[in-house]
Amino acid sequence: MPQMVEIENLIHDYGGKIKAIDNLSFSVKRGEVLGLLGPNGAGKSTVVKLITGILRATSGIVKVDGLEVSDNLGEIRKKIGFMPQETALYNDLTAQESLEYHADLYGIPKDIVKDRIADMLELAGLTHRKDDLVKTYSGGMKRRLTLVRAMMHDSELLILDEMSLGVDVQSRNLIWEQVRKLKKEGRTVLFCTNYMDEAEALGDRLIVIDHGKLVAEGSPDELKRKHVGKFLIEVNLGNLSESMDDSWFENKLSLRIDKLQRFDDKAAVVWIQTEDGKKDLPLVITRLVDAGLDVQQASMRDPSLGDVFLALTGSKLRD
Repeated sequence: MPQMVEIENLIHDYGGKIKAIDNLSFSVKRGEVLGLLGPNGAGKSTVVKLITGILRATSGIVKVDGLEVSDNLGEIRKKIGFMPQETALYNDLTAQESLEYHADLYGIPKDIVKDRIADMLELAGLTHRKDDLVKTYSGGMKRRLTLVRAMMHDSELLILDEMSLGVDVQSRNLIWEQVRKLKKEGRTVLFCTNYMDEAEALGDRLIVIDHGKLVAEGSPDELKRKHVGKFLIEVNLGNLSESMDDSWFENKLSLRIDKLQRFDDKAAVVWIQTEDGKKDLPLVITRLVDAGLDVQQASMRDPSLGDVFLALTGSKLRD
């Protein structure tokens, strides 16, 4: 399948000091919905700015529809509908005026502008508020307007940076439905998100980056199977010495630990990866008890994409 976006050996630094993107390579297939995941500061928004031409790469190749961004910026921007993380609306314009201004910028033919704007306002659920100033809108209304503005010029590639950031449930559902509709129409969508349920619900394939590097890629199910396992056994322990870390569990007990959360010297929660939860649960409990550990509670569950994210990027807070 032809590639809509191609990124090869991409490097970008800020002032030669901070390397935001570090030799990153990946592609987005035409008609694919690709989710870009990573902790705060991982480089997601920088990647988006490089694809849209807001930033120019330090080195490497960025192509959209076979065209290098650096040499074909004007043509490429016509192919892209961009929903930035910041709402970026003019507060003293109405929704109607905002879409008219965008239509003029992108040269949408005059004979279809009126109907196109009416369609977009209906999609956003803003027809009844189209003549009200944007500054009177709620956060969800602004986000919906930002989405349909990005869809106005019928772009081949839609890039959504934190599409449902700070919105209400109804607005989020509407945005998700529009992404699913775009996929059915054969459009290509690249989205960045910190919401794992959003990534799992919408992404055909996911790319995980950290410190500007690619750390994993695959479908949600592939990532869970590869980096966590079929099942997770969660165990509450009443006693745990300081020497009992991840490597102790793996070396002494042959248990693959996904997460060890220590509350104090006498309490911890351990997530153990396993291929057969029902079979392995009693064996794990026996092994822990034989090692002198106080097993207070144990349960089994399916892994989530959040488990994958923590396994790949760690649980330490990022700013």
